[in-house]
Amino acid sequence: MSIVYVCRKCKKHHSKAEYVQNRFCLVCGSFLLPTLVKEESYLPDSFVDVNGVDVVGKEKEALFRAAELLRKRVNQTKEYEVVSEKESLPQKSSVFESWIWNSEYEEALKFEKHLLKQYKDKTLEEALPGRVVSNVQGECYEVSAVCCCDFRNVTFEESRQVMISDLKVLSGIGPVSEQKLKKQGYATVEDLTRHSRCGRQAQEYMRLVDARDVSLTQKWLGQRLSKSHPLLHYLAGFCQDDFAIIDIETLGLSERPIILLGVAKPVEGHVCVTQFLLRDISDEPGAIWALISQINPKLSLITYNGKSFDVPYIRQRLAYYGLKACIDNPNFDVLYFTRRALKSKLANCKLETVEKYLGVQRGINVPGALVPHFYDTYLRTKNVGPLVPIVEHNRQDLVTLGVLFSKLYEEWQFDR
Repeated sequence: MSIVYVCRKCKKHHSKAEYVQNRFCLVCGSFLLPTLVKEESYLPDSFVDVNGVDVVGKEKEALFRAAELLRKRVNQTKEYEVVSEKESLPQKSSVFESWIWNSEYEEALKFEKHLLKQYKDKTLEEALPGRVVSNVQGECYEVSAVCCCDFRNVTFEESRQVMISDLKVLSGIGPVSEQKLKKQGYATVEDLTRHSRCGRQAQEYMRLVDARDVSLTQKWLGQRLSKSHPLLHYLAGFCQDDFAIIDIETLGLSERPIILLGVAKPVEGHVCVTQFLLRDISDEPGAIWALISQINPKLSLITYNGKSFDVPYIRQRLAYYGLKACIDNPNFDVLYFTRRALKSKLANCKLETVEKYLGVQRGINVPGALVPHFYDTYLRTKNVGPLVPIVEHNRQDLVTLGVLFSKLYEEWQFDR
């Protein structure tokens, strides 16, 4: 029997030397798992067929060349771009945090060196007070905190008034027809329940509104309005205070492990933050399951690019491990609302930029684009220092989301 290092995704075997140098597969980029195998399970070093051709040797050589080529491509591919302040921003960016200022980059590297020195020989518990938690899928490290946050949501009455004042929520009604109907005395959708042509559709909409059905009303509005429309924000008034603000940190933009999952729940002027951190990659299933256990079907999610990134990424990792869990909660993606309300006032819609507009001050921080780099440094050095700003970065993102969600209501007074 011997130990080999097998890719969890493509099943390629790696040597111990390859594992020590890079814990991720050279072929597909997924992480490696130590596996005990029988010696005879290996292919022979060579096998000569009837024509005298070394079949296994040729296959191994071809596989090595393919793996080496892919490794070079992976190394050449950057998931973020360092941009000089003298240059213009990249014109095409698939992810809103795919670039970082050169000055921020240099400061972050200096900060990393400082952390490595400051936390040398410190334990995880000393650096980040918390506890190890376990569930049916494994273990992870839990960090909890209570943070001040001026979280405010509209009442159901405020929400209902706005939701029924826009007649364009009904199919077939545009700006022109809306004005005509209002001149005829149909000021709200509720008034239209008596209309000969629109009455049935108006009655169906009012049933959803008065039942406070967040999920179905969100789908109704999503079919008729843009994702950034203020009515989709006001719909939060149906939820009372049943929210879960979520944000994740990953080792890449796709098919890489999630290294930290954070959830914050608003409670009377503050938020209770719980974060599930991976001490090692093998903690990922347990950490994801810990987050899933915090999200019951009655909660509505507040995210920042969560519809396109966080939630699909969590689903992807659940599928990767063969875990079955449903995350179909209503999702209030604040990025859409921020772009509509603040795009003309901000240089970009990165959360750190929005924070400056809101007057939110961060303490220790690492730019979001460099979180994978800091975590990789932790894995290589076993020094817990680089984990400290990652956890703080994620916690501040959660608190900022709560503040931003509330402040955006002030931006809609001229945009209803």
